[in-house]
Amino acid sequence: MSQRMVSDLSSDLSGRRGPSYETLIGHVIGLTLAVAGLGILVSGVVDIWYDGPDVAVLLIVGALVTTAGYLGWRFTKLPRQIRILDVFVTVTLAWLVLMIVGALPYVLTGWIPAFDDAMFESISGFTTTGATVLRPIEATGPGVLFWRAVSQWMGGMGVIVLVVAVLPTVGSGGMSLLEAEAPGPTGERLTPRVRQTARRLWAVYIGFTVLLALAYMIAGMSLFDGVAHSFTTVSTGGYSPYSASLGHFDSAAIEWIAIAAMFLAGSSFTLLYRLIRGSPGPLLRSKEFRVYTAIVVGVTAILFFVNDATGSIADRIRGSFFTTTTVVSTTGYATDDFAGWSQAAQAVIMLMLPIGAMAGSTAGGVKLIRVLAIASYAHREALRHLHPRLVRPVRVGGAIVPDRTANKIVGFLVLALITFGGGAMVIALTGPDIVTSFSAAATAFGNVGPGLGDIGPTHDYLDLPRLARWVTMGQMLLGRLEIYPVILALSVVTLRRRHRTLHV
Repeated sequence: MSQRMVSDLSSDLSGRRGPSYETLIGHVIGLTLAVAGLGILVSGVVDIWYDGPDVAVLLIVGALVTTAGYLGWRFTKLPRQIRILDVFVTVTLAWLVLMIVGALPYVLTGWIPAFDDAMFESISGFTTTGATVLRPIEATGPGVLFWRAVSQWMGGMGVIVLVVAVLPTVGSGGMSLLEAEAPGPTGERLTPRVRQTARRLWAVYIGFTVLLALAYMIAGMSLFDGVAHSFTTVSTGGYSPYSASLGHFDSAAIEWIAIAAMFLAGSSFTLLYRLIRGSPGPLLRSKEFRVYTAIVVGVTAILFFVNDATGSIADRIRGSFFTTTTVVSTTGYATDDFAGWSQAAQAVIMLMLPIGAMAGSTAGGVKLIRVLAIASYAHREALRHLHPRLVRPVRVGGAIVPDRTANKIVGFLVLALITFGGGAMVIALTGPDIVTSFSAAATAFGNVGPGLGDIGPTHDYLDLPRLARWVTMGQMLLGRLEIYPVILALSVVTLRRRHRTLHV
């Protein structure tokens, strides 16, 4: 069914004229707001269930946001031709609007009175970073705590991916929307139709969430804690209703469940889908998955031997495994204060903060597939010093990476280093020590959450100066959208402004 037929049918059913204004930005942002508003409404219902203090605010804000989003979506339609530049602008603007709206429950309930701090919490939530300025966490109303978890769950798989899944048709621009938001340098279709691919990814995501919530509750969590932690584990977000994070429960069973879930959430959801459908081969043959597994096991062994944590061998193994998985998957949960471990252990953690897990996962960071591609690229360039006429493709496992893709990866890593290094220097200029500054930049860009120094697992980001928090907000967004969409969107705005100036 074509978009025009869908519009005509909608007009006939409602008795009113259907959408007439063609705009990708308005259509996608409208539906994005509607989805966010529903999340706020559900949080209001949770507040009613647990007799919280913020019922009226959450329900009113949720209703207004949902209505505004529905109207924006209802009275617009997708253009026949979708340009790639419009996709980048749309995705960036949708995320900015989402983060502003996501801050409203914090501000209007009074739990985070300053709007920029509320924006920090919202950005950290939707980008699944897990850094927080909410203090104290346990004293916050249940509805707002649930909204924190919902924001991470939405941001994990991606709100735009959900929008593509429910749109009647997105045409050739649908894959561009997915690629602009989905983490990782590749956008693999599970089916020929983009909408069906988005739906299947969300089906795996929802099923994983439900199973994990049940596992957490069987291990001893309450219904609220089980659902909230399943949201923030599957999304590799790391928000917890407790300041002590998962350490609050002091349960080996819960920690092992979280370790397994974080490891799976850090792998590719497309490969997990194929595994569920009875095709384990693509996952087992994936070089990226094998490297990911080797890194988790290897770093766990290193941390076990170099950290100076106390306790039994079993506790130390579990603690090392948990810390490795939460850092590599960029989840950001904590059971131990690794900021107090040995300098060698902290150095290993610092190196792992910005790398991330597999492409196609909910994890942040650079992604292992880029690291593998760069290693192959560097090897080829080194060989060319000996053999200038050498023709050698860049490979990741058995797959050839086209030079065009390899060049984009090199460009991304250069921009990532500039973002990380420049941000770290600006943060250091605001006052924090060098360890805090560099770990704040690494953990913000990698969407991890806790870092070292003054932002360790037992601290929050209120210990950073306000300007430093603004810097980390920008790094969170750049890290989640992987730089290019934001930069290209800014370039489009700048070029249009110059064009208007020249014609005045």
